[in-house]
Amino acid sequence: MANSRPTGRFSHDTRSGKWEWDDEVFRIHGLEPGSVTPDTELVLASKHPDDRQRVARLIEEVSRTGAPFSISYRILLGDGSERRVVLVGEGQFGAEVQPVRIEGFYIDLTPDFAEESEEYAKQAVAASAQSRAVIEQAKGALMLSYGLDPDQAFAMLRWWSRNRNVKVRDLAERIVVLATEGEATDEGLRRSIDSALHDLTE
Repeated sequence: MANSRPTGRFSHDTRSGKWEWDDEVFRIHGLEPGSVTPDTELVLASKHPDDRQRVARLIEEVSRTGAPFSISYRILLGDGSERRVVLVGEGQFGAEVQPVRIEGFYIDLTPDFAEESEEYAKQAVAASAQSRAVIEQAKGALMLSYGLDPDQAFAMLRWWSRNRNVKVRDLAERIVVLATEGEATDEGLRRSIDSALHDLTE
């Protein structure tokens, strides 16, 4: 089955406030590539009203600290439909104390590829009850940390597995360890998972 999970790169200049999107990020937002000049106002305006303040706080925080982050939220398209995305990135430092850029990528986790995600889930958990248990526990941790539904949580597992060449079960085991031994709060767990996922990119 062809990969139907769009992923696009972005960059944000924290000094000028300018954003750069690749063509796929424009498409994720339901826009023709190059049809608008993205800025923070547009970035926030595209968010679901219930998610907008949370994303704004994150952008402000990462602009100060440069800390790695992942956040799940909804994008509203011009036709009124929604897309669920995960935004992943971190600050890039120059000679300055504060980050000069935020760079990362969008992962589109909309339901249009839920069928693919479910098929991968069936294949991944068919091996043994142990695999099934650890994957379900990891899905639960992702659902709690990022506000995902079960299909979206598994899609996130699959994305990291496929793009970082780590088996789904091995990745799930890492997340379960963080969930059982890490901080008790949802925010603390999310930060721990963020850090672990970003370690995969090194």
